[in-house]
Amino acid sequence: MRRVLPILVLSLLAGALALAATALAAAALTGSAHAAQVAYIDGGQVWVSTLDGAQKRSLSGPAPAPKQWTEVAQADGGAVLGVQREPGKMGNLNATTLWSPDGSVAGNGTLSAPSGWTSYAYPVTLDLTPDGSIVVYGYSNWRGFGLETEYAFGTYAEGSTNWYLPPFDIEDLKQGTLVGSRLVGHSEDNIFVQRATGQPPYSYDFDFWFSVPGVDRVDVSATGTIAAVEFDDQVAMIPFAGLGGALPKDGADCMLPTVGAAGRVSISQDGTSMAWEDDRGVVVAGTPVWFPSMAVSTCNLSRPPVVISASGEMPSIGASSAATPPVPAGTKKKGGKGPHLVSPPKSLKAAALRKGVVLKVKVAGRGKVTATGKVGKKLVAKGSVSAKRASTVQLRLKATKAYRGKLASLVGKRLKIKVVAGGQATTLVRKLG
Repeated sequence: MRRVLPILVLSLLAGALALAATALAAAALTGSAHAAQVAYIDGGQVWVSTLDGAQKRSLSGPAPAPKQWTEVAQADGGAVLGVQREPGKMGNLNATTLWSPDGSVAGNGTLSAPSGWTSYAYPVTLDLTPDGSIVVYGYSNWRGFGLETEYAFGTYAEGSTNWYLPPFDIEDLKQGTLVGSRLVGHSEDNIFVQRATGQPPYSYDFDFWFSVPGVDRVDVSATGTIAAVEFDDQVAMIPFAGLGGALPKDGADCMLPTVGAAGRVSISQDGTSMAWEDDRGVVVAGTPVWFPSMAVSTCNLSRPPVVISASGEMPSIGASSAATPPVPAGTKKKGGKGPHLVSPPKSLKAAALRKGVVLKVKVAGRGKVTATGKVGKKLVAKGSVSAKRASTVQLRLKATKAYRGKLASLVGKRLKIKVVAGGQATTLVRKLG
């Protein structure tokens, strides 16, 4: 790894960091008071879900074609960064959006790279500092042809929004992830931890931690006490006394019970929950209760696995509250929990509103459940059903009489669906195809 950074760049970084910290403090990006939620990519959109999968929300909506939302990361404090680009195109052709823990947009930017490469492949990994102000991302670039081809692998670091300097380049540190502001990554089979001195992640100072043959990626809890080590499409979970500590002498590690190829592990800030992707999709579970003997190699999990999305990928856990937005001001509360949509539709065709789109709604008690669909201020669809008890009910959101004959005019527009039950409401926005 390189160890020398030009004094001029260090000076610029120090000033930029101070400005970024001030701006992000004003934006109130931290959300440590919230319970953990998981962000992930599904259907080309950025989603956030509660850990039981009961409440979900698309932060991004669809990207303008032919682009898609392709990667996502969540800070321990709950800020979420999504990367938007055209699949199959080079990584430098991207745009990013940063959302605050409550789901509001905090800023926009671009993941950049130093010039001079023939091909840019990034982000290979993606992570945020706890306050969401700095993004780190792994890269795999090359230039030249034939025997003269030069390959480069490493990790970049830069501000997460409105950045104006080239990224900080840590060569040879592959698949970099963060523990607080300190990077953890590997060079070949050796895993390294960034020192706490200086201005991590803007630092070339690393210490060797441990080795795992064939390691692909490592994720560590913010507490530094649990590491998920990915290799050969498997995941080993290892407990530590702290970040950079010695491997456990009693062999108290275990293999995560996954299905098929597994990876992209993300551990919650308090070390109690984790998410990963395998052949089932995005999976959430409690972190391991270490197995009782050397004869047992499979992790005992503190909570059983829950599949959040069968088609989701790249999960990232943090303190976001975006999946459970507060009840709008002025909404009457009659006690109990508000409604939420079960398996909300990922896409909607305007023509489907003629016969009606089936919505499944989980309610906390008996009473009338209503749904409305608006484009701007115009009511274009509605539906209702009566719930006899706390249960999951179905209703049809059908076009109003005024719009049954002109549904084609709604194609390409955004439909805001509002479901009300028990005096509380939940909303969902979808672009009509």
